Amino acid sequence: MDELSDLKGQFLASLNHEIRTPLSGILGMTDLLLETVLTEDQREYVGATRSCAENLLEIFNATLEFSALSANHIRLEESEFSLRETLHGLISEFAPKAEAKGLRLIGNLDSCLPNTVSGDAVRMRQLLSHLVSNAVKFTNEGEIEIRAAAESARESTVPINIAVRDTGIGISSDKLASVFECFQQIETGLARNYHGLGLGLAVAQKLATLLKASITVQSEVGKGSTFSVSLSLRLASDASPTLAEVPELRGHILVVDDNSVAQTIAGHALRRQAFDVQCACDGRAALEAASQHQFNLILMDLQMPGWDGFETAERIRSLPGYADIPIIALTANCSDDYRDRCLDWGMQGFLSKPVRTKDLVAAVEEQLV
Repeated sequence: MDELSDLKGQFLASLNHEIRTPLSGILGMTDLLLETVLTEDQREYVGATRSCAENLLEIFNATLEFSALSANHIRLEESEFSLRETLHGLISEFAPKAEAKGLRLIGNLDSCLPNTVSGDAVRMRQLLSHLVSNAVKFTNEGEIEIRAAAESARESTVPINIAVRDTGIGISSDKLASVFECFQQIETGLARNYHGLGLGLAVAQKLATLLKASITVQSEVGKGSTFSVSLSLRLASDASPTLAEVPELRGHILVVDDNSVAQTIAGHALRRQAFDVQCACDGRAALEAASQHQFNLILMDLQMPGWDGFETAERIRSLPGYADIPIIALTANCSDDYRDRCLDWGMQGFLSKPVRTKDLVAAVEEQLV
């Protein structure tokens, strides 16, 4: 039996190399080709080729991962890692895919999340990646939200709850019970709109078992789904022993910007200075975030799809507790007239893009003294 298992492992390793090598070549060469001068038709053909190669790689990865998990060839490796950075990395990874479909990707990380924990960050991120990928795949309009919160610490461990909510096609009640089984598809037959082997959620379930986590799902056809993961992580040796001591924060800040890269830059710069940061990709998401949490300051991009920064600021001002909250405008328009317009709308600060991170932090600190 051990010999058969070893032979299977060698076969999978060989298959992994032999398929990944040409796929890497296809993806790499199409990237190079897309950097050259192409006609509109040629760019469309190359883009379609790359998309097919990415889909093939995704299917291949899921197949190998499922086989390795089924054969118990994956072992957990525990190490200390930043939970927030891991979750922000996940959000940054999927933001371009969501934006390409016209979807809003919202990160909602509770301020009580511990900073440093101990566990298998790679396997945890793989598990969550399958859930977010599934949400992006089956959502055609609306939004995807990644929520994370912590419960009270129990001795050296802390229970973490992470939910991936989408406004996608949803799952009928008769299929909810089998959604985590392998090769299951929400759609069946020859007229399927969504292709794939149906392994993503099955792999997620196996990873959850490996991590001693649990996954639950709530869904309604036409309104979307919420996949929730509950797991316990060890507090790092240098981390505070209780959650009450963790969030020694200087303030809660909402960053409103439709550019995911700008969100990431502002978020990293401010978190390094002990600020808790939540991001919103447009005015509606910002209003929803502000209605659910009390922020001490808002960084507001002025040019966004839908509501612009002025309308968004006005709507947030109407919420209880937000009449006097500092709002700092972020804009590429640096004229004095525009600056005066921001002040007339009741904004307390004005920053011209591109903004150096030290200037961003200084402007925030000035308002929160």
